Amino acid sequence: LPAAPLKCERGPSRAITVQQLLALLNAFEHHIRSRNMYYMSENIVKPLTKPHRVSYAELAGPQALTWFVSHFWGHSFRQFVQAIQRHASSESGERWASEAYWVCTFSNNQWQVEEEVGN
Repeated sequence: LPAAPLKCERGPSRAITVQQLLALLNAFEHHIRSRNMYYMSENIVKPLTKPHRVSYAELAGPQALTWFVSHFWGHSFRQFVQAIQRHASSESGERWASEAYWVCTFSNNQWQVEEEVGN
């Protein structure tokens, strides 16, 4: 992760790359196992972002989105990342790792969800 978060406005500039998703999965693989996005949000994303109270995308280095993802939080995070990786590979070939996806868990500031999406 960068030394300091890069804060940006909510919206399409807060995407993360497949490479950033894979790095997150690999860094916490032992803890994540087959757990889902509910686990990721509360046990990985929120503790990592707590010091700065920013979105994970801002912490990891936000990117301009290429793709918007809508998904069920109950699926395995590992399977989610694998599906994103397959999609990126099919769309961008060798450049798959740099494809940027807007994913609510990582793109929304989990410390300010009501402000981010409304109530």
